[in-house]
Amino acid sequence: MPDSDAAPSKQQLRQQIRAARRGLGRYHQRLASRRLCARLALSPELKRAQHIGIYWPMDGEIDPRPLLQRFPSKRFYLPVLPRAARSTMTFLHWPGARLRYRNRYGIPEPVAGRSDQRTPAQLDLVLLPLVAFDPKGARLGMGGGYYDRSFAFKRINPGKGPVLVGIAHQLQCVAELPVESWDIPLVLVATDERLYRCR
Repeated sequence: MPDSDAAPSKQQLRQQIRAARRGLGRYHQRLASRRLCARLALSPELKRAQHIGIYWPMDGEIDPRPLLQRFPSKRFYLPVLPRAARSTMTFLHWPGARLRYRNRYGIPEPVAGRSDQRTPAQLDLVLLPLVAFDPKGARLGMGGGYYDRSFAFKRINPGKGPVLVGIAHQLQCVAELPVESWDIPLVLVATDERLYRCR
């Protein structure tokens, strides 16, 4: 008989937190996004950064896009998934680039063209979506491994490349997550309620 006190598996945790996140109403989502962006706007990491990776929110993820209006002089970039398996993402300047309606996961992506393109190492700061996090900076994503592969160079040289900032609703915080050898720790996690400095 399984132990009822056993910690949930990663897949169970993903299901539970995604369901809770999707259950947030529109008003709560808008309020949480405003609070998150106001909190992030005061952080020295964001103030210093000029080239910032952002994401298009889906599936109840908290929305960081209001930062574009708060910081019109900064350049924001959306990730583009690689076509080849096990490759890394690229980031295209947006709203400078036209959006393709959906990638294979249903997420809008910029269309490559004349717009400014950057590799993960060329950004100053990246706001990462996540399913769950813990206060030490461990991140549970959707399971595709795109962010971990794209920022794998930071395992060898943590000071190289962008500051990695997890973005979440406070309800996505858990006491502790298991850490795998390929996981890239976060420097900072920002929620609608607080900032967690993870190192």
